[in-house]
Amino acid sequence: MIKKLFLASALGLGAFYYGQTTTIFQENFEPATAALWQNVDRDGDGEKWEFYNAESDGMPAFTGGFATSWSWFLEAFTPDNTLTSPPITLPVTSDLLYLKFKVGAFDETVFEEHYAVYIIPATEVFSGSEFPVFEETLDAGYTETAKNVTVDISTFAGQDVRVVLRHYNCTDVAFIGFDDVEIYQIPRLGVGNSIKNKAKIYPNPTSDFIKIQNAEKVDLVRIFDLSGKLVKETKSSEIDVRPLSAGSYILNIHSGNEITSQKFVKK
Repeated sequence: MIKKLFLASALGLGAFYYGQTTTIFQENFEPATAALWQNVDRDGDGEKWEFYNAESDGMPAFTGGFATSWSWFLEAFTPDNTLTSPPITLPVTSDLLYLKFKVGAFDETVFEEHYAVYIIPATEVFSGSEFPVFEETLDAGYTETAKNVTVDISTFAGQDVRVVLRHYNCTDVAFIGFDDVEIYQIPRLGVGNSIKNKAKIYPNPTSDFIKIQNAEKVDLVRIFDLSGKLVKETKSSEIDVRPLSAGSYILNIHSGNEITSQKFVKK
């Protein structure tokens, strides 16, 4: 509730594109549309996602409505809270499809919230065994300026899907916030004319090294396994993955407050 934000505060707790973009889905968590999301308390502690207003509740990283899940409020929680969107029809297309969202946490010192984002078939119920399209433990609070995450979801083209936001695998921190969830489509044009500043990785699959191309700068690279465990962290644009076991991983490329996420397979 709003009182939580006030009390917690008292306690001291863009990408640029070539070509035309088409917005397929957009959620700003204003009351009328936020109510359409399925809100589930998977851990049974009585705490779910809550919705606040950025301006009146003092969260300058966002604007208007935003969604929040807590891992602490006067006592420690071990959240497993999911927020699942209404069905979204992704077009049958050879164009590129991207999921983008803003995320932030309590402040610059209390922030290590863990979360994942999933794309699931619209007719299925989230079980927790699905492989996320993005996962991380927040590396900073992003309270003044949100972190902007962009995920390539082109492999889901032509499907009816739902987006699932999951806050879990953490405890005794404070809260995590989400805003401005968007899915958009960009023409897959000729080389050099599709997307500016969208980092890509190659080769994929790989047995030894992953290289990052088309990134203006690489501040940090973090790799998560299927269980959500951080298995590698580096600042290099060429990553040695030979020590990793065979399987699927998520690679997050940090550049300032922007993240580009890619899934890769280690052979």
